[in-house]
Amino acid sequence: MKATKPMRYLSIIFLLAASAAADDLILKDGTTLSGQVVEEGNHLNVVDRDRKYVVKKSQVKSRVEARHFMDEYDARMAKLPDDDADAIFEFGKWLEENEWSTRAHRAYEEVLELDTDHRAARRALGYRLYEGEWVSPDELNRQKGLVQFEGRWYTKHDIAQIQKRLTDNEDFRRTYERRKRANDKLNSLVSRFKSLWKNKRQDAYQELYAYAEGLNSPELRKFADDTKAYYDNMAAVICANYRARTEIHATRTKLRKPIETFTTTLGAAIGAFSAQSPVRIQLPELAIAEIHTTVEIPAACK
Repeated sequence: MKATKPMRYLSIIFLLAASAAADDLILKDGTTLSGQVVEEGNHLNVVDRDRKYVVKKSQVKSRVEARHFMDEYDARMAKLPDDDADAIFEFGKWLEENEWSTRAHRAYEEVLELDTDHRAARRALGYRLYEGEWVSPDELNRQKGLVQFEGRWYTKHDIAQIQKRLTDNEDFRRTYERRKRANDKLNSLVSRFKSLWKNKRQDAYQELYAYAEGLNSPELRKFADDTKAYYDNMAAVICANYRARTEIHATRTKLRKPIETFTTTLGAAIGAFSAQSPVRIQLPELAIAEIHTTVEIPAACK
C-alpha cells in the first residue's frame, strides 16, 4: 500500500523555503550568522539544520548572498519520491554525511513506514536481528542478559568483578575514581561556558585549556577552543535579542518664573482707624508633567 507523503516531519525552514534564501548575515557587533534567512516582521530567522537564530533587522550590518547546505537540502527534498524507500534511505545517508543526524534519523523512520523490513534502515537506527526479530540496542543487550552499569552494558559476572576490584584493589579504585573526577571536572567546566558573562566564559576557557595542557592533550586543547567559540557566538546572539521590558511612571516638576507678586494692606476691613503697612506677597507656581512609557533594558551581558 502506498503511504502518505513520508516527509511529514519537515523542518520549518522547508515549509518557508519559498520566502527564504541562503545568506550570510554580518551583525553590527561583528558576529556572522550563516543559513537560510526567513523574514518575519522586524526580525530575521536564520536556520541551519537544527540551529535557529532570531535577530532584529536593525542589528544587521550587511547581508551577503551565499550558497548554503540548506539550499541543497531543499533541492533534494523537492525531488525526493514519496514512496521510494531506497531513495529516502540514501537521502538519510546524505544527511548523516552532512552532520544532520537528527533529520537523518527521521528519514530512516520514514523508510520503515514504507518498508518495515528495510534492513539498512533498521541497522542505521541501531536495530539488530535477534531470534528472527528486530530489536533495539538496549533491548538486544537485555535479551542477552546484560545489565547497565555506569552507562555501559556488562554481564552480571563482569559487574561483580568490577565491584570486587573497587573493593579489593586500591590502585584500581583510585584509577577509577580519578577518571570519574576528570569526567566530572570536564562536565563542570563546559557547563560554565553557558554564562552570558564574558569574563566567566573566559575563566572557564583558561581553566579548561590549562587542564588540557596538564594532560598534554591536543584534542582537548582544540575542544577548549571550539567550545569557547561556540558559546561566545551563542552569547552574542542571545544578548543582542534578549531584552527586559519595563514600565516607567514618573512626575516632572518645574518652578514657573517669574514668580507673580502683588501688594496688599492687611486688616483694612477690621478697623478704619488702624495704621496699616503695605505687604508684598509672592505666589510660586509649579508646572507638573506626568510621564508614562515602556522601555527595553538589555540583558545583563558583560
